[in-house]
Formats: sequence, C-alpha cells, structure tokens
Amino acid sequence: MTVLDGLPRVTEVAAEAATYTLRQIFFNLRLAARIACATMLGATGVLPPAEAVAAGVLACAWDVVMLRAIKRGLALRHRLLLDAADVAIWSCALGYQVDAPALIAAPLAIDAALLRGVRAVAVPLVTGILTAGALRLTHHPPSLAPFLWPSFGLVSGLVIRHYLERRVHLRLRTAEAERQAARSQAVLAGRHSLAAGADTIVDVLTRTWPLLALPGHQTGSPLTAWRMRLAQDACDHAEYLRTALLQWEQQHNAAGPDLSRDVEFGPVDDGVLLLSPGQVAALGTALSDLGLSGRVPVRGIRTAPLGNEQVLSIGGHRVTLPADPRTCGPALDLGPPVIAIGGVGSLAHSWPDMDKVPLAATGALALLAFAIALWAHRQVVRHGSAAHPRILAAAMVHGSLDAIVSTALMGNLMTGGLTRMPFLHFLLWMSPLTVVYLPDLTARARAAAITALILSSAGSAALLPVSLHAADFTTLVWPLAFTMGARGMRDLLYRDGATLSAVISREHEAAVEGGYAAGRADVLHLVERATHEADDRVRRHRGRLDPCLLPEIDRRLAVVHRRLAALRKAEDPRLAALRKAEDPRLAALRKAEGPRLAVLPEAEGPRLAALPKAEDPRLS
Repeated sequence: MTVLDGLPRVTEVAAEAATYTLRQIFFNLRLAARIACATMLGATGVLPPAEAVAAGVLACAWDVVMLRAIKRGLALRHRLLLDAADVAIWSCALGYQVDAPALIAAPLAIDAALLRGVRAVAVPLVTGILTAGALRLTHHPPSLAPFLWPSFGLVSGLVIRHYLERRVHLRLRTAEAERQAARSQAVLAGRHSLAAGADTIVDVLTRTWPLLALPGHQTGSPLTAWRMRLAQDACDHAEYLRTALLQWEQQHNAAGPDLSRDVEFGPVDDGVLLLSPGQVAALGTALSDLGLSGRVPVRGIRTAPLGNEQVLSIGGHRVTLPADPRTCGPALDLGPPVIAIGGVGSLAHSWPDMDKVPLAATGALALLAFAIALWAHRQVVRHGSAAHPRILAAAMVHGSLDAIVSTALMGNLMTGGLTRMPFLHFLLWMSPLTVVYLPDLTARARAAAITALILSSAGSAALLPVSLHAADFTTLVWPLAFTMGARGMRDLLYRDGATLSAVISREHEAAVEGGYAAGRADVLHLVERATHEADDRVRRHRGRLDPCLLPEIDRRLAVVHRRLAALRKAEDPRLAALRKAEDPRLAALRKAEGPRLAVLPEAEGPRLAALPKAEDPRLS
C-alpha cells in the first residue's frame, strides 16, 4: 500500500490489467523508436539502406526477447542497465539526433513509476549519465534528450498511477457513502416493519405505560425518547436526500403536539441525490430556520456528485448546501491532465532541436491549453462523463490551432534527414484522448471527431514549405504508438471497473440486509427493555397501582410477551442466515477501528488485492 492518501497501489488493485497495459506501452513505443532510428540511419547515410533495415529488424528482435524476459519477471534494475546501454549505443550510432534512441528507455520509466513511484527517477538519471559518457567518448556533442525523454516517461507513469489510484479512491468513497445511505434506509425500513402499522407491539406497550402511573408521579415511556431519537441517527454519515428529509420530518413532527406545524414533504425529484455528513447537518439547520408547515415540495435546482455544492428548492425557498471538502474529490478524468500535457508540448515547439517556433506563439498556445484543462476539470467535477463531448470539442479546437500555428511558423525544416512535421504533436495527445472518450460519444459525434482529426492533419500538412518523402511518413508511427497505448489504458479502466463494481455491489447488498436486520433488532431490543421495566414496575409497586387497572395491565403485558416471543422466534433464523451468507471478505471492511485501509484477501484475485475503507471512520 502507498502512503499517499492511504491508497493501495494501482498494480495491486488491477494487477492483470496494469500488466497488460504496460506490455502494450513497451511494445508500441519501442517499435516506434526502432523504426525511427533505422529510418534516420539510412536517411543520414550512416548506413546503407539495406543495413539500416537489418539493424532495425535486429533491434525489434531484441525487443521481443526483452518482452519475453519481462513476462518471466526480469528485475527492473537489470532492465535499467540493458536499456541504458541500448540508448547509449543507438545515440552514438546516430550522433547528432538522439531523441528517438532516448525514447527506448521511456517504457521502463513508465513501468518503474507505476511500481516504485518517484524512486523511478533513477531511470532518466542512469540513462542520461551513461549516454552522456558514451557520446563524450565517441566525440559526439552532448544532448539532454537521453535525460528528457525518459523523464517524460517517468512523469507519464506517475500521472497514470495518480489518476488510477485517485479514481479508485473516489469510486470507493462514493460507494461507501451510497452503502451507508442505503443501510440507513434499510434500518428505517426494519424499524418501520415493527414500529409502524396498526396495533403493533410498540403501540400496545406505549398504551400500557400510562396505566403504570403511580399517585403523585409521572411515568414516561422509554419508547417516547426513542421515537424522538430516530431522526438523529444519520447526522454522522452520508444520506440520500429523500431519507434526510424524511428523518427531519419525523423529528420535527414529534417535537410537539400542535398538528398545525407538522410538515409533509412532497415527491422529491432528486430523492436519490447523495449528501455528505456535513451537508446533511446543513440541510437540517436550513429546514429548521425556514419555519415550514404543511405539504412542502422539494426539487433540485443544481445538483452535482457527492461532496460538491448542491442547490435545492424547498417550499419555494432556495437552499444552498456548501461543498464538503471531506468528500469532494478532484476531477478523476484523463482529459484535463492530457490537455495540460499537450500545453507543455506546445512549448516544446520552440526547442531549437525541434521546430524552432517563436516562443510568443507557443506560450500563447500553452496558456490556452492550461485554461481549457482547468475548464475541463470543472466540467468533469460537475457533470462527469456527460461533459466528455464538449471537452473533446474544446481540445480539438486547441489541437487544430496548435497544429496550424506551429506548422506555419516552424523554423527547422529537417532533423535527422527527415522533414519536420510539427502537427504530429497535435496527434500525439489528441488521438489518445479521442480514443479514451470515444465510448462516451454518440455515433455522429464519433464521426465528427475522427473527421476533425483527419482534416486538421491534412490541412497542416498542406502548410509545409517543403514536399514530403516516403521516409518522412515513418514518423506517423509515433501518434499511432501513443494511440494504441491509450486504447490499452481505456481497456484497463473497463476491465478493472467490472471487478471493482462486483465487489462494491456485494458490499452494498450486504449493507442493506444488515441494515434491515439491525433496524428490527433495534426495535426488539428497545421493546424488551421497556417490557422488562414495565414488569419490574408492576412487581415492585403492584400494591400501589389502581386495582381496577391491574387485570388490563396484566393482559396487555401478556400480549406483549407473546408477540415478543413470536418475533424473536422468527428473527433468529433470519439473523443466522444473514451471518452465514455474509461474504467473509466483506467483514474486513467493517472494522470499526484500525487503519483507513482494509485489505481484501487474495481470494478476490490478483486484479483486486485491496480496497480502502471509508474515508471517515465514523461511517463504519
């Protein structure tokens, strides 16, 4: 488990899917780097074309051997030494253009970041130092590329790790709130099954207590205090809006005998809206201050996911429930960080070894990307995946603008014997984002997104001041490699989500069953205690009670004892079956004390080895 936020590592939560994605990234990026290196060897005349192709084929064969070794558990430190040597050899072979060789170590940096976190900084450090020494020994100019591109892989791995872990964190925190809210409803239903209705055991016992009054003494029923307490049990955990309103209604109506002040909430349009504990308390305070009476309509004006600000209309009054920072998590969506990374890439156009675009133009593009990323973050927080179409449209506008401006203002025309194509940067991040968001789009929106990618690329290519050659098209392997990696990431999310949802569903069902049983047990325990007190009062003060009422008191208590025995007899098998059916893996999540994480045993499978508990231990 990681220290950050008490979360399990992503490689523990989704081991199989993470391994699949890492292998996809390894194969795609290494293949793209090999093709680029072999093409530049032939284009610059370092090797004859036939020998350059042979070198590329041998390098690809080496990658296949490496992939098999990785599957068998090749240690990261051994991979680091082999990859650093690989980068150094190819850098010395090319001499002046070492960006493509440096990307050979990027998959290792991503892998190490997922497994080791920030300690993976050793990958760019070792690769950069070893390659710099090799370039110096072979009398080639130094370059920062062997350090920068593995660092890019490191940052990408950390972003992937952070994104997935926060995604699981928010998913489980929301599921825990839903579980607690559903359990609260089930508890109310269990209590209602015994305490509500015509002539229930609670009613019989409540009517009996006034008969036990002694001369000169007031006799208060313990059931009265219990009825007043029912609405206060949900103040320390999340609730559905409908449940919170019902509980406040019960508490308000039971507070006094004046029926004219009673409140009855009408149908609630957003009754299943989740409120955080702080928002439940804020709702209760607001309702008490409104002075409500009679039938009160309720509807949502502006609702959002758990923990965010909620705006309601209650009886014509506008009620704002402020955001609760304890439950409001950041936007867990791949779009905002990808757009921001695209903005950083816009600045790279100004790098002398890249496109040599004026910094004023790339700076403006970067600022625009950061602004869109911030806007996208807020859209996802409020609307979730429903915001994906407009986020993709905004990103497409920025990406197309980046491609056109960078191509029109490029200063470098050739690098490594190949024509520079600045618009490829647009495809490097826009194509993966389109692949990730594609399932959330309509058929028409999908067609529009793909058409926009093609038209933007073709239009930018038409702005190139020189003609493209056949060898130049090999650089298209880069956006293809990144896009295939994004597809693997999308598959990871879907495959991981299925297993996680199954566990959450089982926990939800167990909470409902347990809540219903707990509600009934609460009433039965209270009735038993009240019955014991009534029996004790009759036994100790029988001589002081009204003789005319004693037969009726005995009859009613006998009725209570018979009904209580029947209920207990019917309740015991129910509780025994519930305990027997309960999944022992879920019991670990119900520890009232201890760390914030409760790890499920490995029986759940390698893809889901751990689950965090509720964010707030009070929810237990």
